[in-house]
Amino acid sequence: MITMSERDSQTQTAAVHRVARHALLAGVAIMALKFGVFGVTRSVAVLGDALESINNIAAAGMMVFSIWLASRPADHDHPYGHGKIEFMALGFEGCAILVAGITIGYKAIVRLIQPPPLTHLTLGVWLLCGIGLLTGALAVYVFWHGKKRNNPILIADGKHLLTDFATTVGVLLGLILVQLTDKVWLDPLVALATAVLIVHTSWRLLSESVHGLMDRINPADTATIESILEQEIASGTIRGYHKIRHRHSGVFRWIDLHLQVDGQMTVHHGHQIISRIEGRIEQALAPANATVHLEPAQAAEPTAAQASQRSANHDHVADHTHDP
Repeated sequence: MITMSERDSQTQTAAVHRVARHALLAGVAIMALKFGVFGVTRSVAVLGDALESINNIAAAGMMVFSIWLASRPADHDHPYGHGKIEFMALGFEGCAILVAGITIGYKAIVRLIQPPPLTHLTLGVWLLCGIGLLTGALAVYVFWHGKKRNNPILIADGKHLLTDFATTVGVLLGLILVQLTDKVWLDPLVALATAVLIVHTSWRLLSESVHGLMDRINPADTATIESILEQEIASGTIRGYHKIRHRHSGVFRWIDLHLQVDGQMTVHHGHQIISRIEGRIEQALAPANATVHLEPAQAAEPTAAQASQRSANHDHVADHTHDP
């Protein structure tokens, strides 16, 4: 029998898949339109914009696959699930954008040295206006759903599409300037500026991918966990805590920590306490799984020197003790 939470998860996954498919189909249409504008105008800036759209399609395809794989439940070979594929997808998208940026930059430099004649600029300007509106609407649609559903892949693709929108606007302004001033060299100059913007975006995505794969902590998650534990200390339920560790596997969070309680407490009572605290943490960081190790306060308290050394050597581990 399917539980309520499993049904909600399936509904969420289906919605994310739908958005990803829409992004893929719309990306194909936008790319075709951009290559059409390049055929009309022969603008290297428009060509660069069209080449970036190829990466949009590749990234959208990878997005559809990774969302499908990340949604699969944990199994014997992957006890922590398949969520790490999402960070790999970010890395793939970052590499694809980097290649596009370098390609556009090279073509822009060649055209800057020998600017070719441009044709049908007025038609190209109007066509790019329409393409820009479509790209902007798609970017907002994907990014909004990514934020709403806390999905890093949709958020990353939304950012990519926003960059694509900014690129199209820049190319459009470049064509207008060429038309007004008759200075053809402005077209490859705009393309070169576009390449710089694209490379910057790729660096951000690659950085996010590496941090995710390396299990870099989220300070906001640390603050949430410590806030809950401080409330438990204030109420007298626990004496202290230490060795807080947490990481992401896609949107799912895994947390483990040590709690210090009265050494005379029964196992049954201690189990009730940690089950309740695990539930609070999981609810606050959902979807999440928290695992707590229970220790008697007298045996678990580290010395000041030990606490200082632990803090210096492990900046990703939060240590805290509380004197009863």
